Amino acid sequence: MRVCFVSHTGGRGGAELAMLELLQGLIAEGIECRVLVPKKGPILAALDRLNVEWKIIHYPRWMVGSRHRWMLGRITRTAKAVLMAISMARTITRWKCDIVISNTIAIGAGALAARVAHLPHVWHLHEFGFRDPNLLFDLGKHRTTYLINRLSTVFIANSDAVFKDYAQYINQHRMRKIYQAVTLRGMLENVERYPGINPVFSCVIVGSLHVGKGQDDAIRALAELVGRGIDIELLLVGDGSRRFRETLHQLVKSLRLEQSVRFIGYAENPAQFIRIADVMLVCSRWEAFGRSTVEAMLAGKPVIGTSNSGGTTELIQDGRTGLLYEAGSHIELADKIQYLYENIEERSRLGTAARIWAADRFTQERYAKEVLSLFREVLANEKKI
Repeated sequence: MRVCFVSHTGGRGGAELAMLELLQGLIAEGIECRVLVPKKGPILAALDRLNVEWKIIHYPRWMVGSRHRWMLGRITRTAKAVLMAISMARTITRWKCDIVISNTIAIGAGALAARVAHLPHVWHLHEFGFRDPNLLFDLGKHRTTYLINRLSTVFIANSDAVFKDYAQYINQHRMRKIYQAVTLRGMLENVERYPGINPVFSCVIVGSLHVGKGQDDAIRALAELVGRGIDIELLLVGDGSRRFRETLHQLVKSLRLEQSVRFIGYAENPAQFIRIADVMLVCSRWEAFGRSTVEAMLAGKPVIGTSNSGGTTELIQDGRTGLLYEAGSHIELADKIQYLYENIEERSRLGTAARIWAADRFTQERYAKEVLSLFREVLANEKKI
């Protein structure tokens, strides 16, 4: 079997890391894999290390930020997607692939290419495509849902939350829930080169700086704790839009937390910062899965997450493998942090329980076997038609 993956970026975000985990697992199962990417980026070096053949074809996204939703841009991107799909189909045919999988809902060209190449298409759903008010589809919600249904054989949801979110648009019989793999890397790397990190009680958030990730909740909770006389530090690991980054900097300044909040920026291996932190925070207002949550659990760190954000509650059992609070309630978050600050034994208990729970659930082997079983089912059904 030969599988063509279609990535939405050349970067190394959560969906791309999940794809790399799946590639490694499938290769171990003897499956040949190829990857299409829209532009250069760090993922290409990772593909080279796996000896996976790749090709850059400049296909566009069909999901963009609301500020870019002007009519001419929508028309241009849609026309380009159709043209690039033809080029993609030629490459997929030349590679003699048996199946095509789009790694995110953010691109539609992969599904179009699969249709042109007369191959089955699988859509891997890693995000809440219709929930984020700042992300809009060029073709609109109704046309997009019509096309994703028409152009795909089956869909993979990476959590129950994502499954339920898309079930209102997609026939549930064509959907499968498969949790992705998470392999912890970089735990032994040195962080001394990052200045300003103090040997005090520290919390860490890993993820892009985005309003949906809730970094503002954590900053306000930190201000509350500092006001209670607690010596504490917050590490924000990740990059994001300039506008929201400036908003967070202004919030830190207004709360006089310049000495307590560290903007680390993008880190290729964020696990190194998880290692030095005492507590991991997941403050997302909507979370499809939560790769960084699992990374912290595998590292034996206690996690405080949101109780009303989606996938987080599938990973954290409140009081057993972590703690939960209501998104937007920074006082409740501060109380949970203070509880762990004052109870080192509880931090150890929750961290140990989380590591034991997560250890065997998110392996590459399990991930690859479940996806491969689905691929074989799809191909078997195609032969019957």
